[in-house]
Parts: sequence; C-alpha cells; structure tokens
Amino acid sequence: MGRLSSGVLAVAAAALTVMVTVQPVQAAEGRPPLPDATDEAFDQECLAAHNQYRARHGAPPLHLDDEAVAHATRRARDASTQDGLAPSPGTVGWGDNRFRFATYENEPASCGEAVRLWYEARWTGGYDWDRPGYSPDRGSFTQVVWKSSERLGCGRAAGRPDGEESYQTYIVCSYAPAGNVIGQFKDNVGEPIGEN
Repeated sequence: MGRLSSGVLAVAAAALTVMVTVQPVQAAEGRPPLPDATDEAFDQECLAAHNQYRARHGAPPLHLDDEAVAHATRRARDASTQDGLAPSPGTVGWGDNRFRFATYENEPASCGEAVRLWYEARWTGGYDWDRPGYSPDRGSFTQVVWKSSERLGCGRAAGRPDGEESYQTYIVCSYAPAGNVIGQFKDNVGEPIGEN
C-alpha cells in the first residue's frame, strides 16, 4: 500500500460488457501508444491474483492463453493512446477489465493492484446476492469471479507520454468466454465461501 500513497496522481478501473462488433480504437492526435510492458512475471502475477479471488467464490481457476494475452496487450496499447481511461468499445467474444494508474515514479503499476481494485468493486458497487445482475459499478468484480470464464490474458502498456509529467500504466485483462452475460449472473457469480 506504500506504493499507492507515494506520488499517486490517479487510479481508475472499469469493466466492460462485451459481445458487440467494434472498430479499432483510433490513436489520439499526436499521441503514440506507450511501450508494451507485458512479460511472463506480469502474466503470472495476473493469473495468481485472479485465481485467488475466484477461489473465494467457488469459481474454477483461469488459465493463461496466448491469444488472450496478445488481445489484451493490443487493447492496453490502444487505451494508452487516449487521455485517461475513456470508454472503449468491447470486442466480440472477449470480456475486458481496464485499469489506469498514474504516478511520478518511473515504474509500471502491478497487476495485483489492478485485480484488487476490480475485485473491491464488489463493495463499492454493493453487489446484491439476492438480486444478482449487471451494473457498471460492479462489472469488474463480476468479470473477475465469473465461473464460466476459462481463459485469461492481460497486457500492460507503460511509460511517460510526451509532454506529460506522470508515468502512466494501462492494464487490460481479457477473458474468454466473456462474463457479465445478462440472465447468467446467478449461476456464474457465487457468494463468498466462508464469509457471513
């Protein structure tokens, strides 16, 4: 938690329900994508963080998937061309969670922090187990623990955009099959095991 309190400018997280056809994201005028900061250690951290939270809800573990990693890496680089974490259209067949972190330190944010914030949307969004369903406030949480999702890939773009004081990290995790499917929440979002 010490890293968050040191030089943080902004943290934002968002989940997207997907299953629509979209056009590629266009780069902002004069703002090239940030460099790819995805590596094996990052992927393993993402997988471990997801599976830890999934186990709390009786969801089977996810498996890393090369296609999902490539997809998420492209989406993270596309997101980095935008100012902030602007809404982004989904892509057919994939569920996405997105995260942006800005700091004065020259170090990319961790996937563990992104997944923790997505999971904590359970409380900030007030998930109602008696009336399960989708809400933009809790969609990142429900995608993390969605039982029918099997494959995971995460990508990270990080660096200091031209003319910006902050070092920025964009993380996208892609899930297949996509979660947050209307009418399937009761079967796919389990109550926490061992909590009152």
